[in-house]
Amino acid sequence: MRSRSALVRGLLVLCLSLAFLFPLAAEGQSTTSENPNKGLTAEAAQDLRDTGVDKYLGQFSPAVSEDVGGGWTKHTFDPDYGPNGPNGPVCIVGTTYTAFTRAGNPAKVLIFLNGGGACWQCFPNCSPTASENPPPATGIFADSFDTGTEVISNGFADWSVVFLSYCDGSIFSGDNDVVDTSFPNDVRFHRGLRNASAGIDLARATFPNASRILLAGSSAGGAGVAVFAPFLVRFNYGNLVKLFVFNDAGPIATNLDTAAASMARANDWQFGQFYPDSCVDCDPLGDAIPLIEWRLDNDRTVREAFYSTDGDSTDRFFVSANIPGSPPFLPPPFGLSQVQYRELILERHRLLHEAHPERYTRFIRSGSDAHTALRADRYYLGEING
Repeated sequence: MRSRSALVRGLLVLCLSLAFLFPLAAEGQSTTSENPNKGLTAEAAQDLRDTGVDKYLGQFSPAVSEDVGGGWTKHTFDPDYGPNGPNGPVCIVGTTYTAFTRAGNPAKVLIFLNGGGACWQCFPNCSPTASENPPPATGIFADSFDTGTEVISNGFADWSVVFLSYCDGSIFSGDNDVVDTSFPNDVRFHRGLRNASAGIDLARATFPNASRILLAGSSAGGAGVAVFAPFLVRFNYGNLVKLFVFNDAGPIATNLDTAAASMARANDWQFGQFYPDSCVDCDPLGDAIPLIEWRLDNDRTVREAFYSTDGDSTDRFFVSANIPGSPPFLPPPFGLSQVQYRELILERHRLLHEAHPERYTRFIRSGSDAHTALRADRYYLGEING
């Protein structure tokens, strides 16, 4: 049996990270007015609107909402097929998109972007269809955790939840259709921005009085919360809502040895069109670090954190994979070594922490190759160094 003190030591990484994100946040904050000293500056908001990143907000509502038990409601969106294909939220293979909500404290809302790989030219490694069921009651969605000696309540158990399926292959950032005869209908529908916008609209419609929002995601969903989703939340909820962003193992650092893959993602997903002009270092062939720094520079109250193990075998695969025929195309267990991956994420995230030490930090768990934490009980019960 573990002692209470041993358990507390085991909570260091993720519990410290959540403490970093939520320092003495106040309840009951109004979202009905703006404050020039909080949130996005007016200039930054306009730069974003000029890109069209908000163009899908307010466009889509669920076609069907049904009680699926356990307090969850399943929302299914109409793909709205037209002569040129679907116009609404849709999965990469053209099937319907889903999201789930669970009511709790209306002032505290968890918006969770699910993960499931990524797809680009000659690299079909992503979830092709939406979730049929809500997430199981594990990890951040659990009510409590049994340590073997006691049951500990989950601090997020009373939060309202919006769970967004992931099935666009473009980390919730794409806005492009690609001819690909290996997919149904000979097309890949990279509609990630559309899907994220629909889900965040659903959050605003279902829980309009949120004063505190945790925008979190795992794996591809973690990468999704690192790019455009925080801006969509700001546009929908305003500057007075306390906004926290948690990237759980979203591989946003780029391996410079896989330039062909970077080019393929940029061409297939077309996310570069949503980089604001004032983000002079933003480059669709690079990683998301400059965009995060631009957000921290221009959103004065957002707080962000990144979690990963330093040997994450899944992320090492994705950051090592190139277009077949363009070296290095290295499936597991090859690719970046644990040492190389550790150096990559330490260096890239160090830059953000040094630029904004009070509002950005990274929690990198050493000596493990596990992928993600928020949807597993190690989110709360994981041990570090025994």
